[in-house]
Amino acid sequence: MVKLFNNIRKKLVADKPSTARTANYLKYAIGEIVLVVIGILIALQINNWNENRKIKITENTYIENINTDLKINLLSLEKFLTKRQETVNSVEAILDFFNEKRPLDINEFNFHCLTVMGWSPFEQHDNTYQELLNSGKLSILSNKTIKDSLQNMQTNFKSIRFIESEMEEDYERYLYDPFFSTIDLETSLKGLQEKGSSIKDLPELDVLNVQILLKNKTFKNGFVLADYNSNDLIGEYSNMIRSTKKLIKLIDAELNKSTH
Repeated sequence: MVKLFNNIRKKLVADKPSTARTANYLKYAIGEIVLVVIGILIALQINNWNENRKIKITENTYIENINTDLKINLLSLEKFLTKRQETVNSVEAILDFFNEKRPLDINEFNFHCLTVMGWSPFEQHDNTYQELLNSGKLSILSNKTIKDSLQNMQTNFKSIRFIESEMEEDYERYLYDPFFSTIDLETSLKGLQEKGSSIKDLPELDVLNVQILLKNKTFKNGFVLADYNSNDLIGEYSNMIRSTKKLIKLIDAELNKSTH
């Protein structure tokens, strides 16, 4: 291109008068400047495209990792939901013994007590979200709906942790203290230490100790609170399961869009 302009310029110098040559010089000088500017703009555009492509690849990596965390959470939430439902069922059975709605069965009482008291708080998998938050890179998520859903989910998990914290205090005060101070724990746990054990496998507790517990108002109130908090958690877990499934579907659509 430069060689072509030089040849044209030489020809004009040889053929045109001075004024005409000057005017043509200006035209072609401007033309060359325009070409240089266009070249620079194209280079900048290519550079911007490459940078945006790198950012999008990084964003997709984060989104894929978030999706993995969500799927782990989903499996855990479903297990915890089942566990809370089992707790509610066991609480109902225990309260029937307290209220003398069914004949006392020592093994059943022990089994349901252990079912209710054997619990752990939900552990959220949100390493990728925390990495984005702590590094100040949360803005890399270009899909506002995904970002808002993640932030709302964090708020909902705080509600779960609050209920679980209250539940832990109730268990310590109303259930664990009376049970551990009255029942021989070695006997109580023995039948459940083997895989596949059931109610009939439990060695029988001292019936007098069980009767003492059945007259303990604090112990009974502990199960009432366990029922109340477990139903709250069932509601929270169910909502979180629905939200998680919805967000996973949204992320899958976003990732699919990026590959086309």
